[in-house]
Parts: sequence; C-alpha cells; structure tokens
Amino acid sequence: CPHIFSDPDELFAHISEDHIGRKEFGNLCLSCKWLGCPRHSRVLTKRDNIVSHVRSHVPHRASKCKDCHKEFKWPQDLKKH
Repeated sequence: CPHIFSDPDELFAHISEDHIGRKEFGNLCLSCKWLGCPRHSRVLTKRDNIVSHVRSHVPHRASKCKDCHKEFKWPQDLKKH
C-alpha cells in the first residue's frame, strides 16, 4: 500500500476499512497481509480477530484511562490497569 500516515489512529482506520474491509461491502479480508508477519496470509475466522491482530502491527492506542490518561493498545490492559 502506498499510503503513509503520521497519525496511528488514521493508519489503523485505513487498515481496518480499506484493507480488512467489511462483509456488507463485499471487501472483507480475514488474513494479515503485513510484510514479515509470521501469520501472513493465515485466514482468521472473524473480522474482530483480524482487527485485533492488526493492532499488534500499529502503534494505535485506542483505550485510555479516564483518571491518569495513560493509553493502552489492548482494552484488557486498560481493565487490568
């Protein structure tokens, strides 16, 4: 993909919508295409699973603590915090 993003949120949104896609739009892809990924081309069973996996490649931190504002990549890490 030739797109370059300086904002991790924009990168994650781009990957989620344009590369993973959605079933209702007929462009759903359930395999990781990230170059060098050991799971490259392995097909996952659900969109949520591939979205979660792609998070491991992107510095996107979607979960934020309301008290101290620390950001976490995984929702379960925020819960533990």
